[in-house]
Amino acid sequence: MQAEQQEDNGFWEGLRDLQLGFFSGDAPLWRLSLAPAAHSDLDADCLVDWGGAQRWLRDDRPTAEMRQRAAAHGGHATLFRGGNRQGEVFQPLNPVQDRLHRALKQVFDPRGILNPGRLYPDW
Repeated sequence: MQAEQQEDNGFWEGLRDLQLGFFSGDAPLWRLSLAPAAHSDLDADCLVDWGGAQRWLRDDRPTAEMRQRAAAHGGHATLFRGGNRQGEVFQPLNPVQDRLHRALKQVFDPRGILNPGRLYPDW
């Protein structure tokens, strides 16, 4: 029983630390946030986490296509690792979400010292 629990913990720790075999390789790694019950055309080669709300996908489709597909299922896509990192890696927020995010960042990081330029290119 204890050895079985250690194996289970090893899996979850590997998932948490992105150390599972799924995370290795050269193809771009995308983190998708979708409704847990969403069934998408992106599910074929993905690893499902957080009860379906977070999905990891290795895919080299263009950024615009990945974001459009995620948005079609009520979610968003973030280029987590690899791929073309010249552009925005986070999916742009709609104006209301952007305003809320910036207000929260202003409260918790009024000097803008945490991850400058990472969440908001202009800040």
